[in-house]
Amino acid sequence: MTTGKVRNEKPYAGNPHVRFDEGEVAPAATPRRGALLYSMRTLMMIAAWLMAMTAAGASRPMPEYLKSAVIYQIVLHNFTQTGTFKAATAMLDHVRSTGADVVYLTPFVEMDRDMDKRYWSPRQKKSGFDSPLNPYRIRDYNKIDPIYGTDKDFNAFCAKVHALGMKVYLDLVYYHCGPGSVLKDVAPAALQRNPDGTIKLNEYNFPLINYESKAARKYLIDSMLHWIGRGADGFRCDVGYKVPLDFWEEATAVCWKVKPDLVMIDEGSPTEYLKTAFDSCYNFTWCRPLHPVLVNGLPGGNGTKFANAMAWARKYEATAPENSRFFCYADCHDTVLGDGSRRFDRRNPVEAGNAAFVLVFLRRGIAVVYNGNEIADNAVGSIFMPNDRRMDRTRINWARALQPVGMRRLAHIRALAKLRHENPVFADGTQEWITEGDSQGALAFVRRLGDKAVFVAGNLTSKPVAFKPGNGVALDAVQKPMMADRFKVDADGTVRLDPYGFVVQEL
Repeated sequence: MTTGKVRNEKPYAGNPHVRFDEGEVAPAATPRRGALLYSMRTLMMIAAWLMAMTAAGASRPMPEYLKSAVIYQIVLHNFTQTGTFKAATAMLDHVRSTGADVVYLTPFVEMDRDMDKRYWSPRQKKSGFDSPLNPYRIRDYNKIDPIYGTDKDFNAFCAKVHALGMKVYLDLVYYHCGPGSVLKDVAPAALQRNPDGTIKLNEYNFPLINYESKAARKYLIDSMLHWIGRGADGFRCDVGYKVPLDFWEEATAVCWKVKPDLVMIDEGSPTEYLKTAFDSCYNFTWCRPLHPVLVNGLPGGNGTKFANAMAWARKYEATAPENSRFFCYADCHDTVLGDGSRRFDRRNPVEAGNAAFVLVFLRRGIAVVYNGNEIADNAVGSIFMPNDRRMDRTRINWARALQPVGMRRLAHIRALAKLRHENPVFADGTQEWITEGDSQGALAFVRRLGDKAVFVAGNLTSKPVAFKPGNGVALDAVQKPMMADRFKVDADGTVRLDPYGFVVQEL
């Protein structure tokens, strides 16, 4: 990922700092509230901290609230009619009403507007917008893109989130940047270079950041401090696993001293990143197989591939630190972009998503609700946007909130969030997978804490399934479930789930 020895780096003075009372940009020399003096003494403290954490083999304990948290992901330009912070702020009471504890924002910083399509991603070209605007192709990491509003609007948004008792997580895009990125002004070696001196690009046609550059590392860490100072409670790190682990260790050592409960989420699969630098990661291995079954049914009508994928996911998760929690979702910005007009709430009855969300909310992990999932939004979503800002093709179809399908989904999400928050078994309990229904497209598990055990199962398919749970699990045929739909249990303990049926029942 790096490109040889760094030479002739220019010193970097630091980021602009925000005056919180006015939301204006102050001179670079103005001290930032809560900022850490990044001095030689600090670097020595960081080194000592890293050695101690590496020896311990694990990062500091994750904040307690995260164990039962519900994350609401917002893509600003899709979320409201105007796609601005000001409009999103007016919607936060609704977000809180879903049971959300955290608002996670996809990137809103200044996008690169370079029109040279050599530096556009394949998906960006395919979108049909013919626009350079891509929130993951960043020019300035510390400046809010004017499409979304002003510094004052962002400050008001964060203040409202916190006043409602929620946290704010931001997306960090540190694997790559835009071709016009301000990183080029930070240091000549801030971007990776090919042998001929041209900028090295990644698989998205974006310039790669050079982590051998001390100036680039300092700029990015200072940017994290900048947003912490403005209200960020956590960061979700886009393809974080492709950024060197030692950078994240250095960055978190600095940031956790400023904000000890800062949450770090890696988009990636290497579980060693969870040992020293991250609290959680996107659970690709479990959610990725779940999503296409929800959209298209079992591959070729045969559940063997699905069962094998789930077996591999369980094996993978066993390699993570014992107290890790994986992000779990039925939808995210990537799946929505890939699905286009085939989104599951366009193709299936509302019950399909309802069954999936039972599994997402109640398994051991961190539940994520994507941008309108709570009203069964069926818009053709996209993270890309046209220059003229017309967003009719991609914004949430809020009319669904007043229709029966939207009202049923919202009630379901609220009930699941309540169940998750009020029952410690879903925050702290162990998880025991029940695999007998996998090959039919039905996932099941038991959560245990002390003398309490809860059986959870959901049918992701449009066909009825029946299986008898193993591992000594026995359901009472006459016991009333905590939550269920299209479910029954035979006298011999066989669980029967009609299409998209589910059950949550104490054992």
